[in-house]
Amino acid sequence: MEFLIFFLIVVIIIIGVILTVSSLLYRWIRKKQLNKKWRLISLVPIFILGYLIYVAIYPSTNFYKEDFEQVTNMSFPEGGYIKYKTASYPDHFGDYTSSFLVTLNQNDLSKLENQIKNIGFEIKENKMLSKQLDYIENKVEGMHYSRQYVWESRSKYYVVGFLNDEESVIITKISW
Repeated sequence: MEFLIFFLIVVIIIIGVILTVSSLLYRWIRKKQLNKKWRLISLVPIFILGYLIYVAIYPSTNFYKEDFEQVTNMSFPEGGYIKYKTASYPDHFGDYTSSFLVTLNQNDLSKLENQIKNIGFEIKENKMLSKQLDYIENKVEGMHYSRQYVWESRSKYYVVGFLNDEESVIITKISW
């Protein structure tokens, strides 16, 4: 609880500093009686803060490609396409849950299945529930798993689920 309060205070201070910098920049531009268009420069720190918050909440496709590589120990196939994706916000230890649906061609699909078998994934039904996985499964209504592979350790849980359309795979990474 103390860490949460400390974290909130730090966030409030950072936002306050950015707003103060914007305000001081605006006043300086106004005091120098520069063209009114230059006053827009004072909004740059606020736009940067907004962008950083957006990227933190909605990770890029590269984030999911890195998760793919971490889970499967193989590079993301060139012909692969991430159709749906979602992730939780990391906690203060950096742990998070991500889930995404990848569409692959038959060749890449068989390579993926062979690779995960070789690195120790076991065929068994996923018993771990998460909001992120539920979100992805709701996006693919009408499809179901033809087979699921699970790998777990003390701090990580990976699931690779092949769907019955023989081109889609749902990959979930859970860390704690």
